[in-house]
Amino acid sequence: MSEISAALTPAVPPPSPGPVGARVSIRLQMPGEDGYHDLLGYLEAGNLVRRKDGTTTNFDPAHVVAWRQVPISPTTRSSAFDIESLEKIAQQNWMPEKIEEIGQWQLRSNKGFSFRANSTLPLGGKGFGAPGIELTQAISRVIDFYSDLKQPAIFQILPSIHQELERSIAALGFRSKGEVRFETIRIENAVIPDLKDLEVRISDHPTDEWLDLHADTAVGAELMLRTPSKYLHLYEQSELVATSRAAFTEDWAGISRVRVKQEKQGQGMGRKIMLATVNEIESNGVERAFLQVESENVNALAIYHSIGFSLHHYLNYSILEN
Repeated sequence: MSEISAALTPAVPPPSPGPVGARVSIRLQMPGEDGYHDLLGYLEAGNLVRRKDGTTTNFDPAHVVAWRQVPISPTTRSSAFDIESLEKIAQQNWMPEKIEEIGQWQLRSNKGFSFRANSTLPLGGKGFGAPGIELTQAISRVIDFYSDLKQPAIFQILPSIHQELERSIAALGFRSKGEVRFETIRIENAVIPDLKDLEVRISDHPTDEWLDLHADTAVGAELMLRTPSKYLHLYEQSELVATSRAAFTEDWAGISRVRVKQEKQGQGMGRKIMLATVNEIESNGVERAFLQVESENVNALAIYHSIGFSLHHYLNYSILEN
């Protein structure tokens, strides 16, 4: 169990995990089981938690391995959130090795690992963003930046903002590589059933078997470790069958690296790992989450929407073909 999050190191629990009426997150280990069960809700007695759906769960205090009191937010912000502000959070959530700025444009590079970490995000408002210099000069500098790295020049385009820029770079040979949906959820609205039968292990870093399921290199691990994250491992009969990552930036959690072992696909593992991930985010007291998914991935979208995610905005990646 060395992979369990250090933030939840087993300790001798008090007779009751927190004061009655408090919102608490409790981690339980049942006798004879390898996995952990998480409870999140309001403590109604020393061994009774009421979940947000109104159901109650009894637990044995002797099975508590860790607990924390979760703050109750006194206010609820509007569900609307500025696209550029959210993209800035997403950038921190998936932080590249290097960022060079041209005005407000963000030229990102990370040894070629992922489009998001190796593309230019043209921040600064509608149209072309705000490069601070003449447009053709700015685009030329972007091309030179990636050419020096021996990488293709890529723009991350937000269609609702960058129509003019997209047309301009298309005339220079940039081509869009598909549509991506940026989905968000307010965690309190998530539909999460009882997860007591899931064997989930959580760590603060990607374990070797977690990385193996993704066929990741050290470059990918380095990128992910730049942001405080939780790495979830879903097991079935002691076999790792699915993984995910929840990275925390400000008051948002970004979900990524949702992967199901190939021979286990189509058996509900994707939904199970997503439910466990949202539950872990809630256990950390974070109120909002986002993820990105290709529009053509209808199976994943069905899972996300069943939990409560909805579209915030679209994006795509335009790559210079030469």
